[in-house]
Amino acid sequence: MIKARSEEKLNAQIVDEAAEWFVEFNTGEVDLAARREFDAWLRKSPEHLRAYLEMFPLWEDAPFIDPDREMSADKLIALSRAEGNVVPLEAATAPRSRASAPARCRFLLAASVLGACLIAGLLAWFQSSYRSTYATDVGEQRVIALSDGSSIELNARSRLRIRFTDTERNVDLLEGQALFRVAKDKHRPFVVRSDATRVRAVGTQFDVYRKKSGTTVTVLEGRVAVFPEPPLSRMPLPTAAHAPLIPDILVSAGEQVTVSPAAVPRATPANVAAATAWRQHRLVFSSTPLAEVAEEFNRYNDRQLIIRDTRLTTVRVNGIFSSTDPASLIRFLRAQPDITVDETDTEIRVRSK
Repeated sequence: MIKARSEEKLNAQIVDEAAEWFVEFNTGEVDLAARREFDAWLRKSPEHLRAYLEMFPLWEDAPFIDPDREMSADKLIALSRAEGNVVPLEAATAPRSRASAPARCRFLLAASVLGACLIAGLLAWFQSSYRSTYATDVGEQRVIALSDGSSIELNARSRLRIRFTDTERNVDLLEGQALFRVAKDKHRPFVVRSDATRVRAVGTQFDVYRKKSGTTVTVLEGRVAVFPEPPLSRMPLPTAAHAPLIPDILVSAGEQVTVSPAAVPRATPANVAAATAWRQHRLVFSSTPLAEVAEEFNRYNDRQLIIRDTRLTTVRVNGIFSSTDPASLIRFLRAQPDITVDETDTEIRVRSK
């Protein structure tokens, strides 16, 4: 009984380690040292390789459980141990005899050969498929240089995931805002996805801002194609009885489009300087609802702006403020005749008088 418990604990530990490695390679930045450590971990035992490979079907089911692909190692481990996903390792606990020794040797030899082939394939896949997640904190901005010569300027409180292959360059904007400078490559389109919006570009500059209300794409140079997706991406293609899909939208330099459930998207002239003012640490509001002002303000400040009265969410704000000087916006709000501002150590609360 003691031996059986020991083996069960060992198998659980291997599953834990496999899940940690799988999540790290799919959602994090993995340097060369980590790749070598992973290679050594795989070669320790065929069970390591088996545990890692069994993560793939679980990960494929992740969109139905976790649509944003933010599944943590803990979630993946729990899923792997769920009923129906666990295969008992009878061979590990069955009695061993001398008669089975040749068979065990042949099995281990075959497993070693298969393991070596699969390891080589996995390492080749890791080298050909570049996938990393980048994020910024409150008030932080950073520039990401990509292997193809493109670059991404990431605004505060933003997060994106990058996956490059030999045939395509994909970026998922999971949160926030980013400015993309895309190097030309006709054979590998550059596609940015933000919620239900896809942006396809080849050699251009554009800004993508993912808000709660929708996604705004502003083009600085060149031209991009914006693909609004239907609300339920898994819905069947429309027939004559269904409404047609929204066509692709071509957006040229100096134009922008906002994709949201509230209206049919269309390209309109843009104030490019205002859309990219965040790069100079400025907040530019032009008849902007207070709810969006608060969302923008909270990207740069630890003390969050909270609207206590829902009637104030649609109040329009005009002005230019410094993202590094939160007091400038607070002074503006205090000066409004119908607004009261209460400050605490953690919040700035706005309510009606």
